[in-house]
Amino acid sequence: MEKLSTSEPSQLSPTRWPPEAFAWQRSLLSLLIIILAFVIGIGLDLAVNFGMGTTRQHLQSGLHLTWGITLGQLINYVPIVAVLLPIFPWLSARSLKDLGLRRVDRQTVMAVIAGAIAMYAATLISAALQYAITHSETKEAAVDLFRSTADRPLLIAFGVLAVAIAPIVEELVFRGFIFNALLRYTPVWFAAIVSGLAFGLSHGSLSAALPLSVSGIVLALVYYRSGSLTASILTHATFNLVNIVALALGKS
Repeated sequence: MEKLSTSEPSQLSPTRWPPEAFAWQRSLLSLLIIILAFVIGIGLDLAVNFGMGTTRQHLQSGLHLTWGITLGQLINYVPIVAVLLPIFPWLSARSLKDLGLRRVDRQTVMAVIAGAIAMYAATLISAALQYAITHSETKEAAVDLFRSTADRPLLIAFGVLAVAIAPIVEELVFRGFIFNALLRYTPVWFAAIVSGLAFGLSHGSLSAALPLSVSGIVLALVYYRSGSLTASILTHATFNLVNIVALALGKS
């Protein structure tokens, strides 16, 4: 299996995993369960929105941030986390700690700093290349939503969702599950690219798909090189925090 360097294999190397870790049968079953949880989450999201007076037209346009949209997204995550955490030890044949959910140490902090810088640089470069080639600007729904209101409590709640909640859920899905499942059978570069593309496309914005996919690849490499899912979560959170602060300063 191809690795990034000739140094000691990453802790995520399948050569260090139990033979049954991320077996394709378990991975496929887990994927179906996660998809079901996602569908249930969408249903709960819609129920919360309609219960709080958000209309179908409002949801489709996505032009204005509301409490219904914010709380609905939070509720959307619940079924996914509820199935992922108990599935992971069975799927990976390892503990959550061995999978990379562990305490923050000096190595983690260094990985987060390097990863956040790399993630920001890669995103800016890919967005600039996209504009140079297609003359289309990167537009992300979350950014437009943040800019759509001056309601400070709502902006704070949306910021907490983006910085503290979304990175945990998304890293569990795209790095903890998809990247590892692919890494079980493919080279690290392939697993990083495919999981990154899945991450980029999952945000539902074609104009932002390339920069988000590149950022997803960086997060996969942070996870692979550090062996710490905590590092990729905190890198993701730091990236989102920098963007939230920049948007907030731009509104003031």
